Order: sequence, then C-alpha cells, then structure tokens
Amino acid sequence: MTKDKRTPGATERCVAKINLNMKNLILSINAQTDSCKVLLEKISGKYTGKCMNGIANGNGKSIGEDTYIGTFKDGLPDGKGKYLYKNGDIFQGYWLNGQKEGKGKFEYTLNGEKCTLIGYWKKDEYIGVTEPDISYRVTSSSGIMNFKVEKKESVNEHDNEITFSIKSAFTDFAPTDLKIDKSSGQIVQTGKKFGITKYFCPLQCQISYTISVAETRKQCRFIIEILVLL
Repeated sequence: MTKDKRTPGATERCVAKINLNMKNLILSINAQTDSCKVLLEKISGKYTGKCMNGIANGNGKSIGEDTYIGTFKDGLPDGKGKYLYKNGDIFQGYWLNGQKEGKGKFEYTLNGEKCTLIGYWKKDEYIGVTEPDISYRVTSSSGIMNFKVEKKESVNEHDNEITFSIKSAFTDFAPTDLKIDKSSGQIVQTGKKFGITKYFCPLQCQISYTISVAETRKQCRFIIEILVLL
C-alpha cells in the first residue's frame, strides 16, 4: 500500500480550502439576494426569490415589518400572494401594483374574536362580496336554457333600458300569461320584445310564464339582478 506522502496538515488545509470556497459561494448568493429590491416599505428587508435587474420579479418571499409570500412584479406584490401582518392578521388573495385587487380572504382579530372577511378588493379597499366588473347576475333560472342581456344606447343615462325577448323555435314570442315583477322602473313592449326603463340599481327582475309541453303547462322562471347601469 502506497503511503500518503503529503505533509502533516495537508488534509486539514485541503478541507479548509473546500470550506472556504463553499463559504465564498454562500456569501455570493446572499449578496445577490440582498441586492434585489422590494419597493413596498413594510415588507422590505430580507428577500429570497426571483429577481430581474435588481428588482423582485416572480415568485418570492420578503420579510420586513410584515411578510409577503407570493408573486412580485417590478418590486411590488402583484398577482396571487399571502400577506402576514406583524399583529397576526393574514390576507390571502390577489394584488396589483402593491395593493389588494380582486378576490381575497382577510383573517383578523377584533376585540379578541377571530373574524374572516371574504370578497373583493379594489385599490386596497374592501368593496363587498360582488365582483365589481360584473354588471348583472342571474340568481335563478328554471325552464329557460338560453338568455341574452343587451344595453340599449341612450344619450341620457336616466333613459337606460333593459330589453329582453323570449324565444321558441329560434323566434320571438310573447306568452299570454307573461308576468314581470321588478323592484323599480317601467315596463315597455315593442312588438314581441319587452323592456324596463328608468330603473335604479340594483334592480331585481323576475320573469315568469308557462309553455305547453306534452299536453301540460310547464312553468318557466328567470330572475336577474342588474348591479350597475348597463
């Protein structure tokens, strides 16, 4: 067996050299991470994640006074993310340019009780459970397969009109037992089309009638809520 001719301490020096190289590598990585800026002051501090041109971009985690875990764009929370406040409150949802924007869930403590707020945010403000970009929603539909909601253009916004028609075999028809219940506005009829004018939002409208199916009368009902002026 050939003896190791290295002088005493050579192995230790070799190990020391490897450790030093590893140390330099780690320091290099940390320096790159620390130089990646997060522009939202309350989470600016220690950042780990994707970086572009010295700015946080992509998935990352930033710890400052508060903590954010999620997607960044141009140094700000943008996209889906989780925000942990220093007092223990948590927001999970969507962000745009460093502000809450879109659907989210906010868990917080009020007077010692755990509370949860679910809904939509706009420019960092909670606006309710209804998506702000939705102008109407169908709350109930029975016996009606297809529908279309249209806006009739008007110079005067107070003259807005919702027009609807009922179709059978691809043609308009006016049921003799048609009933329209509305929360505001006036009902108008033009041929076989119907409408509601001078309404106030939110407007609830229920349309009901019957059709003949196999020698029986089938009940059809459609309930729509107009959230903003169409």
